[in-house]
Amino acid sequence: MHYKTKHKSSRFALACGLAFGLVGFSMAAPIKTVPWNGHVGAVTFTFDDALETQVLNLKPLFDVMPDVHVTFFLTAFQNRLIENAEGFAALAVAGHEIGNHTISHWHLPQELDEELEEDVVQFADTIEAVLAKHGADIQVVSFATPFCENSDNVKTFINKRHLINRDCGFHGRNNWDTEPDWMSMNAKIWSREGTSVNEMLSALDTAAYIGTFDNSNPLEPQITEGSWVIFLQHDVSTKMYDPYAINPNDIKTLFKRAVDNGLWVAPLGTVGAYHRAHFAFDKATATKTDNGYTVSWEIPHKRMPKSVPLRVRIDTSSVGNKATIEQDGKILTPESDGTYIIEFMSKSLTLRGVESIALPKARQSIKAYTKFTLFNLNGKKLGTTNKFKVPQSYPKGVYIIQAESKGMPTVTKKMVK
Repeated sequence: MHYKTKHKSSRFALACGLAFGLVGFSMAAPIKTVPWNGHVGAVTFTFDDALETQVLNLKPLFDVMPDVHVTFFLTAFQNRLIENAEGFAALAVAGHEIGNHTISHWHLPQELDEELEEDVVQFADTIEAVLAKHGADIQVVSFATPFCENSDNVKTFINKRHLINRDCGFHGRNNWDTEPDWMSMNAKIWSREGTSVNEMLSALDTAAYIGTFDNSNPLEPQITEGSWVIFLQHDVSTKMYDPYAINPNDIKTLFKRAVDNGLWVAPLGTVGAYHRAHFAFDKATATKTDNGYTVSWEIPHKRMPKSVPLRVRIDTSSVGNKATIEQDGKILTPESDGTYIIEFMSKSLTLRGVESIALPKARQSIKAYTKFTLFNLNGKKLGTTNKFKVPQSYPKGVYIIQAESKGMPTVTKKMVK
């Protein structure tokens, strides 16, 4: 008796779904993230060690370049966090990111687990508390390894408290659809002894996909589109004895090239959260409701920023030109280019004005489907059939036919014979 009741209930649910357009049925959402927030590529400038010269010599540049926002990785080494907290707090209020570079600036793979907990995890809270005393309400989500020394165990501790970690070395580029190792992001290092300004400018051109890259195949990742490049700098001054010091005029030149190239010049945590959100959002499913479709997704990491604005585009060829996006009770207004800015951290949105989500044109051919199942309006399976045709042997009436094929969304049609 219990089995029959359960079976009847499931048949009723199926019947309701079939009769009313499969309410609750899920398929791939016709809405995708726009790469690099609508820019051809992105660049992140990072500055290590909480140096006073960074505050003094970069602020005048930021004042005249409002499109440039960078990341500063702070350490308590030599009391730098306390001594320079006011200056970095002001930069944070102006939109620049503050990240974690450990208390000690020591060799992390050599530390015990208890030391890593203090140096990596707890120090992030300390940075937030110290800058809060100077008026900056910040959220530390980014980390940078001292000396670029990392290990699987170190990554575990970084991941406990941070969304992303920057190591260093190689070209520092990341392609849009290739998910990187978030706990070991490469960065191109500025050094008078190893890197010229022209080399850094060339890297900015590469990120913006400016030039010819026919011979780039041996490089990883291959240069086939605009990308995200990460730079690592230290001292910003004219000091000649420090090989890692970059002249303020040189960093100004790099900032200007990045802006002129149309790159998204944003902090590590900002671009990293956007990029990481893309891999989660673009897997989102659309579930049919009685007045549209609900699109929902998962948050990929517990330390995502509180807000992650995501630029998205609706595939109007699938849903029609009248589709609108509603999120958190508000109808979103499209940007001038037709895209929408949604809040990724809300975890869902609603598509309205959509009668059905059609298959992409490349998949609309019925020939691509391999199985067609016939149901009556009560949800009872009657057997298989040939495409969307009710067999001649069946009496006149209304039927439901489902078309299925591996790797393709199920299509359901109501047929009248």
